[in-house]
Amino acid sequence: MSGFDGTWQIDLAEAKVWNSELGVFEPDQVGQEIITIRTDGDVQDYEVLYGANPVIRMGYRTRFNDPEWTTYLVRGIETPDGGDPATAIAEFRERIKANSGTLAREFEVGKPYGMVRMIAGDERTHYRLARDPNSDDILYVMPRRLDEDGNRFVATILDRDGVITRVRPFIRIADVEVSGE
Repeated sequence: MSGFDGTWQIDLAEAKVWNSELGVFEPDQVGQEIITIRTDGDVQDYEVLYGANPVIRMGYRTRFNDPEWTTYLVRGIETPDGGDPATAIAEFRERIKANSGTLAREFEVGKPYGMVRMIAGDERTHYRLARDPNSDDILYVMPRRLDEDGNRFVATILDRDGVITRVRPFIRIADVEVSGE
């Protein structure tokens, strides 16, 4: 079991994204993000509900420190307001600044959002490396650091040039059971 095991909700009051056109950080407009992490030995199962409308379910299961890349898969897309998913996705990508450059992302059910590798640092530190599934270009590195009390972590996303593009604090909202416990 890892200190990261549990369900986490983004702290929107502190989350920020880099606006490269203006050269400033702005509030993150993701709307909502809920992450569930389960660790069994050296294998991490990660699932995220990304956004409020649409809600994009994505995830991966990977072994820490494995040299192989794992697919970070778009598992589902829901539009709680009943709207057109394509329109909701286009508006969401605009809101979160995911239309161009290293922040550009595609959301299509059954397709990779990216390819990832997880590196275990210590009990309170993980690193996620991500690359584009189409070009194999590195997209970002994301250190994830857990506070000493285990109730908050901050994920800081650096693009391939080392520029911080997102700062995402998360607050624990529930513990999860891990298989075998």
